[in-house]
Amino acid sequence: MNTLTKLFAPGSYMAKTLANGLLFNVSWLAIVSTHYSVLALAVAGLHLLIHFSIMGRGIVEARLVFGVMLAGFLLDQVFFAVGIFTVSGKFSFAPLWISCLWPVLATTLMHAFSGLQQRLLLASVIGAIGGAGSYWAGTRLSDVDFTSLFWGPIIMALTWAIVFPALMLAARLNMTRGTQTDAG
Repeated sequence: MNTLTKLFAPGSYMAKTLANGLLFNVSWLAIVSTHYSVLALAVAGLHLLIHFSIMGRGIVEARLVFGVMLAGFLLDQVFFAVGIFTVSGKFSFAPLWISCLWPVLATTLMHAFSGLQQRLLLASVIGAIGGAGSYWAGTRLSDVDFTSLFWGPIIMALTWAIVFPALMLAARLNMTRGTQTDAG
């Protein structure tokens, strides 16, 4: 068996990492492109079921997913409350389907993005580009819009330059805490 075959063998770290990234992208696209809350709940629930049955790290990761979901829900509510986003041109609370993206994202923090846990500056750059890009793409696929096409993406980039490394740090601390709990 050659090195490449071993690297991508079913159950290998690389195969699980790629599966995690693919599952995230499929779930993200399903939630954003339909922007229907009932379907978003079902997709997020199925995503979590698949994730935790294949590669989840038990209660340690479940706590992280729950914390990220709660923090993300609150952050999105702030984005909508201060008027960064509107729904169909009207001020609104953040739609439920947007909140369903947070637990889906959280499942990547200990897997597909785990390499960024020790590289917080790189996580900041990736967060700025990926976070703003994700919200921008979401506005193109849904009835959510930036109130300002100039300031909205800039605010998202600056926010995600802070949020994403903070999520990486939270994941690293959770993994460390989980390792200590397993050892002690």
